[in-house]
Amino acid sequence: MREWRNLWPGGLSEEEYSTLNYIAHCRRGELGFNAAQCETCKDLEWFPSSCGNRHCPGCLGPRQAEWSEKVCERLPDCPHFHTVFTIPNQARKFFELNYARAVNLLFASATDTLKQFLANNWGVEGGFFGVYHSWGSQLNRHPHLHMLVSSGGRELETGKWKQARATYLFPVKAMSRVYGAIFVRMLEELDGDAEIVWPEGLESIEARREWRLSLARSEWVIFNRPTLDSTRAVVRYLARYTSRIAISNQRIKRVDEPSRKVTFEWIDYRNGGRKVECEMEGGKFIRSFANHLVPKGFRRIRYYGLLCGSKKRVRSIPGVPTQSIGEKAAEPDIRRCECCGGTSFILTVSRVRPFDVTDGGPAVKSFSLVTVKRHPPPPG
Repeated sequence: MREWRNLWPGGLSEEEYSTLNYIAHCRRGELGFNAAQCETCKDLEWFPSSCGNRHCPGCLGPRQAEWSEKVCERLPDCPHFHTVFTIPNQARKFFELNYARAVNLLFASATDTLKQFLANNWGVEGGFFGVYHSWGSQLNRHPHLHMLVSSGGRELETGKWKQARATYLFPVKAMSRVYGAIFVRMLEELDGDAEIVWPEGLESIEARREWRLSLARSEWVIFNRPTLDSTRAVVRYLARYTSRIAISNQRIKRVDEPSRKVTFEWIDYRNGGRKVECEMEGGKFIRSFANHLVPKGFRRIRYYGLLCGSKKRVRSIPGVPTQSIGEKAAEPDIRRCECCGGTSFILTVSRVRPFDVTDGGPAVKSFSLVTVKRHPPPPG
């Protein structure tokens, strides 16, 4: 990405250019170096710093695992449902022009739908969380919302835990109609909002009314399946989208420098889920990636119902099952010192250039930002 800087798309905000710049310099040395010193033999090793940006496909892997474990500790030990809320094609341009407001609308309509069905069908206050996902496997725009819903909750009449069925949530067609109606109603409330950017052809009130009517008649698709004994696996699947966007490094198969083209792998779900390779021009690839950058401070993960606040809220419900969800993930390999085999390091982050680093350490004075005792990530 760094070598193709002349292909970076125009029309991006300063924040988006800054994000691309951080990713381009990740673990290259321009962002500084980490000095890991073994506490046993005092052997010193230098390796370049990562950018830590939440969009970077090469960063934050350990943070994803930590997040999934904390979520599993918070969930009640009951069956769950993985539910996906999508939007009709007619609304995608609205999402493109009004990213934050449109996604807030998606979260609000999906959660209101679940709360209504949980209260009316089961008579409970449930617990669920959502992860926003804006892309398809071809890097195209595909806004949708993943929700993990507990099959049970606190009974509204007694305040005790009420266990629901494990294999069937609610009628999907009924949920879809209610979800679409709530979304269109909330969309109508934004009609007079001066901050909303309407797609071309929707400048007049009459045009927007006809557009909302077409949305109301459209099919609002909801996918739903029980997790059964794989709740932890579903949480780990959702964790992959909490700290990166659009594409992982593993999916990029080839980068052709002379022709400036990228070949990556995507899954064709319409043909049995087979893997297909796609070749894309470098400028289009970067533009497609940049289309999914989220604004600063935007929350793609949101908790609702019993999962709001600390895990003590769920634990305080009488009769709630509170054992851990499934088996924990395997512990990551502990990094060992190449000199003595020790596992305890002192990590110092320093702002030094690559040519300033010698075998004995930085040749110029480094600016120590933080010194902590932990297991550092492997170099590169």
